[in-house]
Amino acid sequence: MDRKYILAADVGTSSVKTGLFDLDLNLVRQTRSSHDYISRGVEVEIDPETLFASFLRSLAEIKEYLPQVVALGFSALCPNMILMDKSGKALANGIIHLDRRSEKQGFEILEKVGREKFLSIAGNVPCPGGMTLTSLMWLRENRPSAFQQTYKFGHTTTFLIRKLTGNFIIDPPNAGFNGLYDTVANTGWSEEMCALLGFGTDILPTVRQCHEPAGRLTQEASMMTGIPEGTMVVTGGADTACAVFGAGCVSDGQLLSTTGTVEALCLCSAKPNFSGKYLLRPACNPGFWHVLNLIGAGGESLNWFYRVFCNDMDKDTFFRKFLPAALQRGDAGVEMTPYLAGDRTSVSNKSAVITGLTLSTGREDILLGVLKGLVRQLADGMDDFAKMSRLSDTIFYTGGGAQALLDLKKRVFHQFHFVPVDDCAMKGIGKLVKMAVDSNSSP
Repeated sequence: MDRKYILAADVGTSSVKTGLFDLDLNLVRQTRSSHDYISRGVEVEIDPETLFASFLRSLAEIKEYLPQVVALGFSALCPNMILMDKSGKALANGIIHLDRRSEKQGFEILEKVGREKFLSIAGNVPCPGGMTLTSLMWLRENRPSAFQQTYKFGHTTTFLIRKLTGNFIIDPPNAGFNGLYDTVANTGWSEEMCALLGFGTDILPTVRQCHEPAGRLTQEASMMTGIPEGTMVVTGGADTACAVFGAGCVSDGQLLSTTGTVEALCLCSAKPNFSGKYLLRPACNPGFWHVLNLIGAGGESLNWFYRVFCNDMDKDTFFRKFLPAALQRGDAGVEMTPYLAGDRTSVSNKSAVITGLTLSTGREDILLGVLKGLVRQLADGMDDFAKMSRLSDTIFYTGGGAQALLDLKKRVFHQFHFVPVDDCAMKGIGKLVKMAVDSNSSP
C-alpha cells in the first residue's frame, strides 16, 4: 500500500522551507528555496508571485512523493498586505512587515477612531506596515486604480490558498495583525471598525480556524504542483503563531524565544492583554492569545553591524570569534536602542540611537551596546509578562541566531531552562494539517 504524506510549507521573507511528513508527523524530507524582497527606503515589498514560484521550486526535490500527498498547508510571513482581483491576481506587490511608508495613515486612524477604542478592538496600535490596515489605507490613497479593482485583500496565506483552491481565506493569527479584525474578542471582522474607516466588509476574506480546511486543490493547481486534484488545503497561519504552536506552547504562561530577521519573545496567554506596549494576536489554538515582545531588526541588527563595521573579516569569523569576544569585554557604557527596523508598537517611525560614544569607543564596545539594547527590551518585557500570567520555568527557543546571543540570553534569564526546538513554524503547520486530516475522514 502506498504511503501517504502531509506537506507543510513555511513561507518566509527570504525563503520557503517545505517539509514532507508521514501521517505520524515524522519528517521524511525537507527542502528550501530562496527568494528576494524589494527595499526602497521605508518601502519594503515582495511580489506575491515570487513567493508562489519559490514554493513551486521547493517541491522539485520531492516530486516523487507529491502524488501521495493527502493534505497541505502554509505558515507565512506576516503581515504582508496583498490586493487581489476576483481571479486572485495580485494588483500590486505585497507590503510586508518591514515597511514603514504609512505613518500618515496610522495617525489618521488614531484621529478617526481614538487610541483606546482602537486598542480595545484591534488589540494593537496602528503601526505603519505592522498592522496592514495602514498599508491598505495607503494603497487606497496612493494606488486608487489598484484599490478600485480589488475584490478581496489578504495576507500571504490568503494569496496562496486562492492560487490553489480558488477560495479567499484568512486565519485569526493573520487577521489579528490587520486592524479591522476584533483581535481582543477574537470574534471575526469588526463591522464597527470598517464603518469608521470607510471599508466595505465585502472585500474581507473569510475567516477560518488554522486547523480547518480552506478548500481543495483545483485541476490547474494540481498541474502546477504535481499534487493530486482535490487534495485538502488547510487554512494554516502566520509564521510566529505556527512556530509557537509547533513548539508546544499552547498553555497559559508558556514562552517561546525566536531569533531570525526579527527577534521575538512570545507569551501564550489565556486572556487578551492589549496595553499597546506589546503586540497581540489570536493563537492557533482557539481560546488563547499570543503577547509578543518583538524587535523588528533582532538578528538583522547583527548582520547590519557586520556589514557596517566588520566587512574586513569573513562572516564566519565575525559570528564565531569577534562576537563572542565582544561579550567578554567590560561594559564601556555604550548602548543602542533596538529600532533599526522601527518599532511595531509605535505609530511614529522610530530609528535606532547609539549613546555613550567617546573618543576611546571601539567597534567591540558598539557591538556590545547593540546586544545590550536587544536583551534589555526582552528583559523589560519578561517583567511585564510575569504580571500577565504565571510563567513557565522553560523558554523554548528556535531560529538561526548567533550562539553568543543565545548565551547572553541564558545569562540574563538564568532562572529559566532553555529548550531548543528546530523548525517550529514548519512543525506547527504540520500539526495543524494533521488535525484537519484526522477530523476529515475523506481527505
